[in-house]
Amino acid sequence: MKLLQKFSQKGAVLFVGLIMLLIMSLIAITSMQGSTLEVRMASNTKDSLVALQTAEAALRAAENLLASGTLSLADFDTDGSDGLYDNADDDLWSTLNWDATDSRQHSTFNKPDNVGVRPRFIIQRIASTQVAPDLVLQNYGEGQAGQTVELFRVTARGTGSSNNTEVVLQSIFGADW
Repeated sequence: MKLLQKFSQKGAVLFVGLIMLLIMSLIAITSMQGSTLEVRMASNTKDSLVALQTAEAALRAAENLLASGTLSLADFDTDGSDGLYDNADDDLWSTLNWDATDSRQHSTFNKPDNVGVRPRFIIQRIASTQVAPDLVLQNYGEGQAGQTVELFRVTARGTGSSNNTEVVLQSIFGADW
């Protein structure tokens, strides 16, 4: 009969295998966290771009409203309850309640699912001015030298899928009224 020999095992292979498994798990968890962060960053970027596009749509709607000729200077008052203001306060947009009647809703905007609320805008009448002769000579703008032009500040606010992502745009619009 053959004698069986007893081999003494210390468990070194098991210990090394467990250490390798732990290292591989840490690498996998770290790469998953990096991927999650990248997905969040891409989602935030997309939401910001949606907010920018909605704000641009509201800005263009307000400019088209001014260019349409449906408004008169009498529509602009100091209370601005309809989003039309007769003042030149540069910081007015930052103190408004954009969800209330302080601003106008862009009514023709077909709100897609990825937009939280419809974009809104305000129009401020700033002042009357005259077209400068040197601007006409240099081909800037339109109109005749000395022609009176009303200046308006248009401020538009757009949001992404939530109200937390917002973009505010402003433009100065001159209209021959």
